[in-house]
Amino acid sequence: MGHLKFMIIFTALGLCAFSQNPVYRDTIPVFENGNRLLSPWAGGLNFSSFTAIDFNLDGKKDIVAYDKICGSGGKLRAYVNAGSPGNTRYKHDYAAQARFPAVSDWALFFDYNNDGKEDLFTYNNNGGIRVFKNTSTLVTGLTFSLVSSELRSDYNPNGAPNMANIYCNSIALPGIGDIDGDGDLDILTYSVFGVKMEYHKNMSKELYGTADSLVFDMVDDCWGDVQESNCDVNLNQCPYLRQYQQTVQNDGSKPLHAGSCLMCFDRDGDGDQDLIMGDVSCSNVFYVENGGSNANAHITDTTRLYPNYPNKASTAVIRLNAFPCTYHLDVDGDGKKDLIASPNAVAGSENYESVWYYLNTSATATVNFVLQKKNFLQEDMIELGEGAYPVFFDADADGKKDILVGNLGYYTSGINKSKVAYYRNTGSLSAPSFSLVTRDYQNMSAFNMYGMAPTFGDLDGDGDRDLIIGQANGQLAYFQNTAGAGNAAVFASPVNNYQTIDVGNFAYPQLYDIDKNGTLDLLIGSQNGKIAYWKNTGTPTAPNFVLQTASFGNVDVKSYGFLTGFSTPFAFNAGGVTKLMVGSETGTIFLYDQIDGNLSGSFNRVDTALYKINEGTRCSFHCDDITGDGKPDMILGNYAGGIAFFNSTNVNGVGVEEQELADNIVVFPNPVNDGVLTIARNDHSGEEMVFRLYDMIGKEVYAGSSFNTNIHIDMSSFRKGMYILRLESRDGQNAFTKKVIVQ
Repeated sequence: MGHLKFMIIFTALGLCAFSQNPVYRDTIPVFENGNRLLSPWAGGLNFSSFTAIDFNLDGKKDIVAYDKICGSGGKLRAYVNAGSPGNTRYKHDYAAQARFPAVSDWALFFDYNNDGKEDLFTYNNNGGIRVFKNTSTLVTGLTFSLVSSELRSDYNPNGAPNMANIYCNSIALPGIGDIDGDGDLDILTYSVFGVKMEYHKNMSKELYGTADSLVFDMVDDCWGDVQESNCDVNLNQCPYLRQYQQTVQNDGSKPLHAGSCLMCFDRDGDGDQDLIMGDVSCSNVFYVENGGSNANAHITDTTRLYPNYPNKASTAVIRLNAFPCTYHLDVDGDGKKDLIASPNAVAGSENYESVWYYLNTSATATVNFVLQKKNFLQEDMIELGEGAYPVFFDADADGKKDILVGNLGYYTSGINKSKVAYYRNTGSLSAPSFSLVTRDYQNMSAFNMYGMAPTFGDLDGDGDRDLIIGQANGQLAYFQNTAGAGNAAVFASPVNNYQTIDVGNFAYPQLYDIDKNGTLDLLIGSQNGKIAYWKNTGTPTAPNFVLQTASFGNVDVKSYGFLTGFSTPFAFNAGGVTKLMVGSETGTIFLYDQIDGNLSGSFNRVDTALYKINEGTRCSFHCDDITGDGKPDMILGNYAGGIAFFNSTNVNGVGVEEQELADNIVVFPNPVNDGVLTIARNDHSGEEMVFRLYDMIGKEVYAGSSFNTNIHIDMSSFRKGMYILRLESRDGQNAFTKKVIVQ
């Protein structure tokens, strides 16, 4: 009876039954090694590109990373510059991410029209480049407009025009920079046959006298006179390469070159562009020295030991297991561009230390890159390598829910080592706070499982919760909790291939009493995007799982054109009605109902993008009330190895009673008459302040954050009426609301 009572209480909570869209929260503290993480819920990084853009329009360059995670085409992540020159500090900005256009495969930011605002260059899904112009203002905030769905170039600039697509495949990254030094942005990219680099000169200055257009001539079909082959660079190759390309073009044979990344920069300060190149099949980058000029490039030297060039500087050579690429941006705000290196792979490379930051320590126009850290940005977030499968579980039996997270693995010495991380809840029942205890909970990595997706439930009726782990091989492992009720969990050695259950590849289990008979059943997602239902035909103390269907409810979360779905089920009770949320490969959450009394039928698919949440591919999630407000909280993991936190909120601008602001914060003028609203802070603490405006129907109409003493909001475009201004400290410890009237 004790076991049955527990199940009734558990399923009656209505977990994940949000009464309104859940809100992303970054105020729940997380500590690692005694240090509070700056961006714990930022979602992780694996294989990423990095470029600078001032997306919050405060005059400082922020960073946008594009994580090339497989399956969904990638994920943009924004990091606001919260530091000062010489003080490198970046804070994840979840709200800013939603304001960027949808992109796929790669994304880089460069200011093509010299208006001081970085524009977006990205893959166009057709072997080329599309460009979004940055149209942001202080009034509109961050905005973009499409200016070119396909960049084209004249491939015969000295004869009859021959306009064609500037080729760039989904794997490659073009070299974008001012190659000829005339002030406009040119493009280097490999030819469609993949054997030589093409130089597409921007003719904006020549045609219009200004550097504000995207008009190209292909002026050099073999830039630099080099060939990259077999992870090496050969010099003086153009005659051979032109002949080889003609052969490839004539007989349709396989191109020599599938994917490269090109970074343009002037290493030696001589006015022409040198390159750092990466290749999809190589673990090192190649530096190539331009001994020619900005009008006639000629590579005269090359090395695989960069940045130890031309002499042996004592810094780490850029060497990552798969497809390393580099990015040139001023990270520390000292006016000199630094270097970031990261894999451009989709798997099989560094994942939890995959962002290598090199500081430019040169005092001259030359550069000298010195490695600072291998986990830039990652050090400030929950970063669990590849894959994150989180669950709430009271591991220490103190009455507060902790977080356990399985993963696909931390990349080390050529392999991914799967583990379960344990973040203990060191806060209170109403104000949780999490501290990393170990990345290898109870030494479970010793059992050499690949892929560890946990679920908990009392399977032996002894009052404590046992553990089942789904693995990449499609099988399950059972860990009996031998601690007894009320004690910190102690798990016995696993029973492998538990009850010979096998769902093919990548098992994602949930223990849940789906038929409401008092025993826990198994719902198991898998790579195929469906849900297998294994009914427990045993007893509360001796489970026996029998397959009912490999296509439970005819659920299938594969997207159109995808062969895989990576379904992760979470069934829950919403006011006595069973519902089912399912994570997917593309990162969206599906919702199904009409389940009760219909276990052998087809469920009703309510939504394929629930709450409009997408934190990255292969999402996995768990819900519980850990803030003690009777409402669900949700943690959501993804393939990038990070976690996001969402919960309900009462801050919607409706029925909010005006509160007195703290003595050190003043809002004026109020009412505001077609002008600028100022939020003045007198504490000079330098603490970040988050601010949001809501109209009187509860819609958020403005949001931002700032470390500045004075915050200015241009209200000239707002309709007349009353608004609710909400201010929060970033750690969530202080929050105030104020009515604002626009006249």
